[in-house]
Amino acid sequence: MLQTLLQNSWTRSLLVALGLTACLAANCSAQAEKADQAPPDDIPAVEPAPLSNAPGSPGTAMTYWHQQREGWFWYRDPLPPKPRLPLSNPSTTPKKPKDLSDFEAMQQRLEDLKRVAVMNPTDTNLLAYMRLQRMVMDKSQVFADRWQRLVWREPDLDYGMTGRPTNAMAINVFDDQQRDRDAQTVRGLAATHGLIFVFRSDCPICHRFAPILKRFEQEFRLTVLAVSMDGGTLPEYPDARPDNGIATRLNARSVPALYLTQPAKREIRPVGFGLMSDTELLERVATLARDRSDAPPSPGRTLR
Repeated sequence: MLQTLLQNSWTRSLLVALGLTACLAANCSAQAEKADQAPPDDIPAVEPAPLSNAPGSPGTAMTYWHQQREGWFWYRDPLPPKPRLPLSNPSTTPKKPKDLSDFEAMQQRLEDLKRVAVMNPTDTNLLAYMRLQRMVMDKSQVFADRWQRLVWREPDLDYGMTGRPTNAMAINVFDDQQRDRDAQTVRGLAATHGLIFVFRSDCPICHRFAPILKRFEQEFRLTVLAVSMDGGTLPEYPDARPDNGIATRLNARSVPALYLTQPAKREIRPVGFGLMSDTELLERVATLARDRSDAPPSPGRTLR
């Protein structure tokens, strides 16, 4: 009897222990599931679902665990509305003119034939490209002829009537008129401007340019200040002054060098370097003079 009681008592204890073990395991499993639902602090917060505008909707109540990075006083700007694309109506789309479509098709066809002929230069491919190119050149010739006839009929479209002419006889008349205007402009500079001539006595180009400059000086009454970089002289300018640093200030790196100066404003502008003819020299000086009178003032070199 005592042995039976002891066996029953041991069985009850075993059952109670098994029950407690099962309860503890269930409780630990529930706590683990809750811990898995809440993200740790080192994991970025889950992007919240868009909230519904309707009050009391399920999306309006979000737990802290899903918005822990935003805090309790966070306002999210609404997304900008998507632009509505205009509905294209094929009936209202303007259609290209037939001439324009034909021109684009011709260009594309010519380009395609050229590429094929370059990549595979057989007689057939080359002939196909050459024939189409000849047709395009014929069209260009017709266009040029029609253009020329319209220019003959409309003198206001003829550049030769307003600019430099293309006819040989008209060019001579135009050049004479231009030379007279340039000479009149340069003569008006004699009272206010002068020239600085920088040279070397051992420079053969300087010896060729000196007589041209001397005739220019005598014809237009412009004062020429001759500056020698090596201390020598030229037959046309025996009283040349030795360089006292003015060539360096003018950045005269090659000779002969010629500058147009306006002493009243202490301003110097380069005319040119190297050998220049009478006509070229007149044209350059007159152009600089007209630039100063017609254009807004621009900074030039100033002697200190």
